[in-house]
Amino acid sequence: MTAEVTENNPVSGLGWTVIRGPRADVFRALGQTHADSIRSAHQRSDGWQALLRGAAGPARDRVQQVIDSSRRRLPTEAAEIGWLATGAGLDERDLWVWNLRGDLGSDGSGCSDLSAVIDDQVLLGHNEDGAAELADGIRLVTLIIDGDPSCTAVWYPGMLPANSFVATSAGLVFGMDHVPVATARTDGVGRHLLTRHAQRQPTGAAARQVLASLTCAGGFACDIADRDGRRTDLVETAAGRVATGSGETVRHTNHLRLLDGLQDGLRMPDSSIRESRQRYRELAAASANPRSAGEVFAALRNPEVCGRSSDRWTFSTAVAELTADRITVQGTGEPWRGSLSAFAAGVREPV
Repeated sequence: MTAEVTENNPVSGLGWTVIRGPRADVFRALGQTHADSIRSAHQRSDGWQALLRGAAGPARDRVQQVIDSSRRRLPTEAAEIGWLATGAGLDERDLWVWNLRGDLGSDGSGCSDLSAVIDDQVLLGHNEDGAAELADGIRLVTLIIDGDPSCTAVWYPGMLPANSFVATSAGLVFGMDHVPVATARTDGVGRHLLTRHAQRQPTGAAARQVLASLTCAGGFACDIADRDGRRTDLVETAAGRVATGSGETVRHTNHLRLLDGLQDGLRMPDSSIRESRQRYRELAAASANPRSAGEVFAALRNPEVCGRSSDRWTFSTAVAELTADRITVQGTGEPWRGSLSAFAAGVREPV
């Protein structure tokens, strides 16, 4: 059986690919359908190629140890990288290096998350940020795989659809923020594989257990909004350390807030987190007491939070209203509003 590939009309300037079928066929189809954009990202000398040069040098053994550990502990997600590489016609190790971006150093990104439980509302908002040169390749991808909840993700060509904003048919929404660590755990798993595994879970409790129990090679913060649990949570994981928190309003940018960032192996130079701390202060000021999805959206689009530099460009802002079953997405166009459950299932249903 082969995968079925369809293209929805764009959402606020973001293309939208929907792929349905068995797991191997879906990932091969994702690679084949977007082979041109994956190869374009692969050829950038100061991006993917720079990572490959680093992975061929002194870091080669450490990279291979993380690959081996990821394959052993998360075999399904590891196989997805291989199928994606096959579809795109690229060497599998090249895709591994791209997907381990951020596990073995800082990836320079600057995402922001703001989630809240307000009366009967469960909200999660996310800015997806990265280098401005990647903007042309960013799109929405929906995976409808036999045996998994369907999911729609903001997608970077060549990466597992997991390291960004993701909504699933299990009533879960995720916002992922990169957090750099000084020394990776080579017996851990790549953060993209770990988050992909969590997003495949059928309940919020199962997703939180995955994030809390598996060792991550690098670091990230995951905001999870759970429709059925009527809650939002923050999970920080950094080179084997994990901390969780929850509350009425949860904010995160790209530095450790729950974990002690001064621990051995975690401490990064102040210069690498200064911008994140300032952005966090601006986000906190803009969302001191959010009372609605509109206020969450406005806080994330605040000029001091929304990236507009070559190093940090906000590709998209998404705000999910889980109990109201609505989502707002803004890419390069005007904000688009639709049904959240339809969005997770790959259906473009405006409201």
